[in-house]
Amino acid sequence: MTDDLGARISARALSHIGVTFRLHGRNVESGFDCVGLIVDALESVGFSADVPIIYSLRGRFEAQASAFFDRAQFAVIGTGEGAHHGDIYLVKVAANQLHFLIHIGAGFVHAHAGLRRVVVTPGPVPWPVVGQWRYIGD
Repeated sequence: MTDDLGARISARALSHIGVTFRLHGRNVESGFDCVGLIVDALESVGFSADVPIIYSLRGRFEAQASAFFDRAQFAVIGTGEGAHHGDIYLVKVAANQLHFLIHIGAGFVHAHAGLRRVVVTPGPVPWPVVGQWRYIGD
């Protein structure tokens, strides 16, 4: 991924700070969940694909997420090493709850269910990392 592509993904995610959280939300008007925020940010740089990740607020979907990223134009980065703007993280926020974040350099943007809005969490990723991917585009 070019630095510009990552910066554009980060900028799009940052533009949604304060948007309402809604489970399975896919747009600014009705709200985002973590998957919806990721999809929107990636679509802003030309990514287009149906995201077939089926999930509930509490549930395990890492196999589906990994399969999706493997089929799309993403590079597997690892688990927290070598982060760049726009990298997508899958983290374990509780024993049976996974969550997506977008790296913005000095922290992460994500749709926070508890705070009911899209927020920035500064600093290093605060939860165990399950996977990290980078969109490499066409």
